[in-house]
Amino acid sequence: MFVNYTQSQTDFIIHKVRKNQDIEIIAMIYEVDVNSILKFNPNTEIKKGVKLKIPRIFNESKEELNIPEIQNITKSEANLNYESLIENITDYKKKKIAVMLPFRTKNINFDSIKDSREIIKNDKLLNISLDFLFGIEMALDSFSKFEIDVEVKIFDTGADKNIVHELINNNDFSNYDLIIGPLTNDAFNYVSRSINNSNVKIVSPLSKTDLDNENIIHTIPSDDLLFEKMISYAKKDTIPSEKFIIADSYNKIISDKIKKIFPDAHQFFSRINDSGIDTRTMVYDSLDSTFVKGRNMVFLETKDQGFVSNITSILNSFVNDSTEIILKTTNKNRAFEGVNISNYYMSNLNFHYPSINRSIVGNDQDEFIKKYNSRYNSFPTKYAIRGHDLVLDLLIRLSCGELDNNNLNLVESEYIENKFKYVKDKNGVYKNSSAYIMKFEDLKLVEIE
Repeated sequence: MFVNYTQSQTDFIIHKVRKNQDIEIIAMIYEVDVNSILKFNPNTEIKKGVKLKIPRIFNESKEELNIPEIQNITKSEANLNYESLIENITDYKKKKIAVMLPFRTKNINFDSIKDSREIIKNDKLLNISLDFLFGIEMALDSFSKFEIDVEVKIFDTGADKNIVHELINNNDFSNYDLIIGPLTNDAFNYVSRSINNSNVKIVSPLSKTDLDNENIIHTIPSDDLLFEKMISYAKKDTIPSEKFIIADSYNKIISDKIKKIFPDAHQFFSRINDSGIDTRTMVYDSLDSTFVKGRNMVFLETKDQGFVSNITSILNSFVNDSTEIILKTTNKNRAFEGVNISNYYMSNLNFHYPSINRSIVGNDQDEFIKKYNSRYNSFPTKYAIRGHDLVLDLLIRLSCGELDNNNLNLVESEYIENKFKYVKDKNGVYKNSSAYIMKFEDLKLVEIE
């Protein structure tokens, strides 16, 4: 197909035609008339790989714009597509990424299959690294549809500061668009301090860091953000309910913070023994006659698994046909997991919590899971899915132009289990501000926001 040319009063963005896209599909994507596209692309054949000017018609009162050549076009704020990150792709140059992972290959005796298997089986950090790497490979496969070349170089940090030091001294990382990792917090902080180049973004993939260097991309939402996410959700709940806050003494600050937000909430704390030590327990009588008929909202704030087990067991005993208890926390840490925690109790208590990711565990029909299982003969772990989602998102954002484009970073993207929207703080540091609210329902985890 060829198109003719007529200029009109408009602004525009660039769209690279992809496989099986005709002009009708492209017009539908951008919600413009087919004839508007035709007018701005004289004698242009609509086929895969061709770059088209996509017009955005303005009011007649706007001044007439001069239309530059395609190679000189830059994306203006007015042209951003805030609904879909991929529709903002304009940079088709090759991307170069460095990935730092602690494989610790020096510890593996490759001459002995038996010894190698034992190390690989028992080395948790190695397994996380491999899973994350498999996820990256899946991300590159997903990204390949955009026909943008990507060069990825893997560096083994050995989980050793001396090895990391050698890697930094012996390699020129200024040639990379991104450095992903290292995974552990101490190693990541060392690398980010050592590579002081604002043009190279260093990505913290799995851990939180307190560093505020401008070249760091924080991909894990902060505890403060998760707190605000949960509180905001609770505030939007307009169904009448009594509110309660249960905490151990180590989380009194959080309990008091929630109390200020919900001043009518009743506070309870774990039992202190005669020696002044917090036992991180409560007894049934401490909460007896506390809950009202109808709806009760309970915040549980602790990092002790035994206390979670103790409280959820007590709370569950109060639930009946006339009394509903909705359990929430602003910080779901490891205390809310493990063999001592009853998923039945959590489900019966409608447990709500903020989360950096959702879960597709058990969804054997998910296309990503089937593809991953076919390639690696196993189901993807949360680290593999994290590797896929994070790297795919960063590659797409790189291909939309500069990562420092504030407006592009505000475009929220969502993948298999993770979503991303970056906000620049007062120190110029980009932090992921996207999180989920999850709920236990019928013994399953359900995403509710």
